[in-house]
Amino acid sequence: MSQAVLLNNVEHKDLKVDSSLGAEYGDNVNRALAFSTEFGDLQKEYPILFYRDSKSQAFQAHVILGLEKDENLFLGDQGWLGNYVPAVLARGPFMIGFQAREIEGKAVNEPVIHIDMDNPRVGAETGQPLFLAYGGDTPYLEKIMQTLQVIHQGTALDESFFATLDSMELFEPVNIEISLSNIANVNLRDYYTINKDKLAQLDAESLEKLNRAGVLSLVFFALVSMGNFNKLIELKNKKMAIA
Repeated sequence: MSQAVLLNNVEHKDLKVDSSLGAEYGDNVNRALAFSTEFGDLQKEYPILFYRDSKSQAFQAHVILGLEKDENLFLGDQGWLGNYVPAVLARGPFMIGFQAREIEGKAVNEPVIHIDMDNPRVGAETGQPLFLAYGGDTPYLEKIMQTLQVIHQGTALDESFFATLDSMELFEPVNIEISLSNIANVNLRDYYTINKDKLAQLDAESLEKLNRAGVLSLVFFALVSMGNFNKLIELKNKKMAIA
């Protein structure tokens, strides 16, 4: 259950939130939803794959964090082992809601920040404050706002971006098989990646369409990110050696 309420500097002026990541907060996941607006950061450290929802048939992007169920190889004893935390995890107990407002005589839904008061991170005595003593937002809350902006803008872009790739038949199924140092094999199925051959064969008009939409670079980010499976293998082998 969750109890999402509108965040405000009156009721929540003394509220603190634990900003750390850990298994106790449900961060021990081997994959997480990824937004196209963060591909530039994600591709430096994590593999990005695409998944097709069996009901809606719509595509979404996933960032791969582990090679087994409930395994996040980037969760270390001293915190996150990467430089960038995927937005869906970095947001913690915060989420975007919408509040009706009238602007120039027109009713609009304005995005606002909500916080889940039932989240175990909320109310931690040693957590991060959200508001400054004499007013204003703390650096922590400002960072949360940036993270939520990544999610909000990414949600708006992803549907058209993935639909465009699908219409150009650029998605192809991929079955990733990984052999580890202890002779164990890992298989990642039901995923898609970008077909490099079809991408190379796109005509000028199609490439211009992607470029004009500002998503051509995102296609290459997704392709380049596949090399990060080597990092996952290294982390997994190191984990098994310690165990």
